Order: sequence, then structure tokens, then C-alpha cells
Amino acid sequence: MEPPIPLTAHPTFPAWLAWLILLGVCVITGGSIWWLRKRASRVWQQFAAEVKGEYRAKNSLSPACVVGDFGTRPFILETALSHDDDAPYYHTRGAIPTKNRAGIVLGLRRKSLLEEAQTRKVEAEFDLHDSDFTRRFFIVCTAPEHLEEILTTEVRRELSRYNDIELYIRFEELEWRRGGEVSDLNSIRRLMTLIGGIASTLDTMPSRSLTLSRRLADEALIAKGV
Repeated sequence: MEPPIPLTAHPTFPAWLAWLILLGVCVITGGSIWWLRKRASRVWQQFAAEVKGEYRAKNSLSPACVVGDFGTRPFILETALSHDDDAPYYHTRGAIPTKNRAGIVLGLRRKSLLEEAQTRKVEAEFDLHDSDFTRRFFIVCTAPEHLEEILTTEVRRELSRYNDIELYIRFEELEWRRGGEVSDLNSIRRLMTLIGGIASTLDTMPSRSLTLSRRLADEALIAKGV
């Protein structure tokens, strides 16, 4: 009979090594979170450098705004908190001034998946000859005769890229909004170019006179309908 094989004791795992590994994991995790959290600030600073604008920080992690000129128009890119709904909405907005002599007021918001399902059988108020777009977006407009000039095929295609996009045309300002801190540089470029193109379209439209009460009523449509 062969002699029994002696059992080998399991090696002891030093407690200090376990703590060292745990500390390393915590440092790496914390560093990764910090790096990701700073992404928006880095992107906004890069955008400010591209357009020779001014970057301002809210704190060490979050951007406050970028101001300058985008093409031939002054602009602001900023984080903001709105209370249009019951819950506060923290978002990024890019805005430029516009002459808007036609006095067009427009509000547009991408529907959530639930809203899209709930309104699937509801007939769209505006006919843009694009059923996919009108199914996915809420639209309010005081000058529907100009809607196709504003929401061109290219504009609709760009807006459809984003699942949280909002677009507003007011009497003296044109803006886009997206939830949270937008940290994609290409999206910022594209959306600022988008509203710049819409502003150029508004510049070519004939002027019309509106009473103050009509102007106020038109502005109220956005808050009520979108």
C-alpha cells in the first residue's frame, strides 16, 4: 500500500493585502467617477475654445455656461433648472437671439415611449408629410402655414437623433434643450448649427403686427401645450 499523501494547508491571505486591494479598487472607482463627472466641463471648455467664447464653471465639476458668438450670432450655452412641470427639470439649453419679424411662436418636444404609445391613435394636428416625425413629437405652433419652412427635412432628421430634445421659438429668442449636462461635443455643435439655420429662415419671413394680448397668448401656448 502506498503511503497517504499529506494534506497541504491553504496559504494564509494577509489581511493587509486585502485592505490594499480594496483601497486600490476604491481609488480607481472614485477616479473613474470623477473623470466621467468632469466630462461635461472638459467638453464645454473645448467648445468655448473652438468658438473663442468664454467658459464659466458652476463649481469644480459642473459647467455653468459658455457665451460668445456662434458664426455671426451671439449665443449662450448653459445649464438651467426649470419648473415647467411639477418636478424640477435640470437641463442644458443653447439659445440665440432672433428678430422673428413674423412673430412665430413654436414649441416642440420629443415624446417619451409611454407618451408615444398613448398618442399613437391620435391624429396629428399638423401635416408635415412625415408621419414618423409627427408621431414622435408634440408640436405647438402659432403659424402653421410656415411650419414646413421651419421644420425642413434636414431639421426633422437632426431632431430625430435625440430622445430628449426640445425646441422653442419665441419672439426674441430661439433655443434647444436637453436633459442633464450635455457632454457630447458633436451634439452641441450640431444643435447650435441647427438653431442658427432656423434663425436664418426666420429672418427671411415677412413681418406681421401682433397686439400685446395676442403676443402673450401665443407665448402661453408653449407652457400649456408642450
